[in-house]
Amino acid sequence: MGKTSIKNPPLPSPQVLTNAPFSQERLNEIFKTSSINPQRVMTRENSWLEFKQNFNWKSRDEYARTFAAFANTKGGYVVFGIGDKPHTLLGINPDEFEKIDPAVITGELNNYFSPELAWENRIFEFQGMSFGIIYIYESREKPIIATKNGTNISEGLIYYRYRGRTEKIRYAELRNLLDEQRKMDQELLLKHLTQIKKYGVANVGIFDLNSGIVTGSKNSFIIDESLLPKLKFIKEGQFHETKGSPTLKLMGDLITAGSTMIQPTKETERIRGIRTPDIIEEFLDRKDVKEPKEYINQICFESSSLLPVYYYMSLARLSKMNTVKTISELQSRSPSKQKLLKRIENEEDFKLNTPQKETEKSLNKLRFKEQILRKQIDDNLQPVDIRFALQAIRLVPKKNINLGYLLPLLKKWYQSYYTLKGKNSVAVDLRMAICYIDYTMFRDKIAKD
Repeated sequence: MGKTSIKNPPLPSPQVLTNAPFSQERLNEIFKTSSINPQRVMTRENSWLEFKQNFNWKSRDEYARTFAAFANTKGGYVVFGIGDKPHTLLGINPDEFEKIDPAVITGELNNYFSPELAWENRIFEFQGMSFGIIYIYESREKPIIATKNGTNISEGLIYYRYRGRTEKIRYAELRNLLDEQRKMDQELLLKHLTQIKKYGVANVGIFDLNSGIVTGSKNSFIIDESLLPKLKFIKEGQFHETKGSPTLKLMGDLITAGSTMIQPTKETERIRGIRTPDIIEEFLDRKDVKEPKEYINQICFESSSLLPVYYYMSLARLSKMNTVKTISELQSRSPSKQKLLKRIENEEDFKLNTPQKETEKSLNKLRFKEQILRKQIDDNLQPVDIRFALQAIRLVPKKNINLGYLLPLLKKWYQSYYTLKGKNSVAVDLRMAICYIDYTMFRDKIAKD
């Protein structure tokens, strides 16, 4: 691209990102930070994103208005803990965000708006701080209308999201919204009629999701209303015995259970942001991370693909073929995705051949190789010598690699010298040494194709 730059490039809407609302892919788009100032968020508020500096339940009607606007548009996120002008990472007290019962939030939303809004919340841990995130789904029943007045809400109004601002809907958007809703209703009706024709009118019943009444030509029954919010439906071809959504299976007589059988949860799930330092340090510490697949995916969004991958493949029990398939399906615009695919497909091992010529550089590498084998590396090496030592690691055969000695050594150099710039930079040599150990020691531990 040379020196060409684009100011404020448009960001994709949530629908362009194919993963779940709180996947690393989506969080990367929201928490895109400056390379110069890591505390500054480069992403701007837009039609699917709004930042709030603090979380204060006293401002709930203001939040509700924004939620309704997102639901009337294409869905979106409200992120708490981001400063305003410039957008900086401040974080929030997670206890304040967690202590509000989700049922209370839903009750407040229903108090001000109808139809009901669908939403989820998470606590996102990033750069040692906590951020509250609420995702509001696009409503399937539009428009969402205010049913009563509030401090920032006017009864009868329809709110809509316009380029980073929540406003009452304009005529053009309202007309499009109603046209889209009418079209969707017609398509759904046609689909239902097709299904009725397929199974026969006498064999089809109607399940009212609001009342729980199932009516058919032969008989009717009622599902306890306390169960209705819990119901999930299997998408054809996607059922999994352990990972699928919970479902209600009706066999024989239907027996309903009292509400005391279902205990609502107040716990808010916490998710952690993954970046290059996390990928490197978790590897050097050989941590048994909970979501190793997310670490692999995240490499495809980092500035360099020279990061450990086989260790995380072994934890995730992924084969080479499955890893390539997973990476290929990611929607990443970073060159790291293609470079990582090439690395895995070609099984690049980062091994250096033993120098044949007695140059000064070659002799330095061989000298440090011997020190590594004897575990006698000087603790106070200068960056210029650390580079030779890192290259020497790639000369050590697998049988002589001592992880208990090398990984702590690499971690020390990483923490002390990784950010150095200019001729003293050790970053590339450090990543390549890590990749060599990763391939050499963990390639044989991944699942077989």
